[in-house]
Amino acid sequence: MPPPSPHPPHRNGNHVPAPSGESFAKFFECWISEQSRDLAALRSAASAATNPAAPPDDAELRRLVDRVLGHYEHYYRTKSAAASTDVLRMFSPSWTSTTENLYLWCGGWRPTAALHLLYSKSGAQLETQLPVFLAGGGLGTGDLGDLSAEQLQAADQLQRITISKEREIENAAASAQESLATVKMVELAGGGGVDAEGMEMEMRSKADGMRRVLEMADGLRLETMREVVALLRPSQAVHFLIAAAELHLAVHEFGRRKDGDGAASPPPA
Repeated sequence: MPPPSPHPPHRNGNHVPAPSGESFAKFFECWISEQSRDLAALRSAASAATNPAAPPDDAELRRLVDRVLGHYEHYYRTKSAAASTDVLRMFSPSWTSTTENLYLWCGGWRPTAALHLLYSKSGAQLETQLPVFLAGGGLGTGDLGDLSAEQLQAADQLQRITISKEREIENAAASAQESLATVKMVELAGGGGVDAEGMEMEMRSKADGMRRVLEMADGLRLETMREVVALLRPSQAVHFLIAAAELHLAVHEFGRRKDGDGAASPPPA
């Protein structure tokens, strides 16, 4: 996967600044807006692909797919920059809803969820093709309902590899979390008073361990997204990226509404 430039531009030519600390919350809102624009472009391409008179060619679809993946990569690089100064907020983000935070895995979505999304969307699109197929028509819409046996086998192998890498990251996270109960921490916490300076130094070291876990997890998230796209034809990749964006934006909006409803509701008597 060739790395994109340090600051990929918006479609209007402007660059998204790489924030750190609290400004990542503002960056996240820009990312949500950018993902919405990407979704509109992907839907437009998918709709055009159904027009037999003037369907987009594979090269055009691939450029769109690469551009969207570049935006994902920029998101994770920006997140890494923010984590380098304040990793704590990455594990308890204020820019996502409590619903989204409930399903966080090492600071984000579980990488194998991308494979489950692929299977779910493929099954749903295949089901819509069945009436035509049973009526004597063929399967050939170019969406995820057309996955070949070879593609399904590649997806299964990718899932197995990704599960193994998830376990490695979970082990690293467990080690980082267990380090909170070291002899050094017991000494700092005991004796009737807390050594504030010593505690600060020790906790900074432990935060570094969790930062490494986040980097591993975000790296696997992006790698899995790219690997899934790589096993698909360009038109199929468009449909996969549509499903990913729709799911993320729908859950984000649902969670924000739930949080808003909860804040507006009076406390129980």
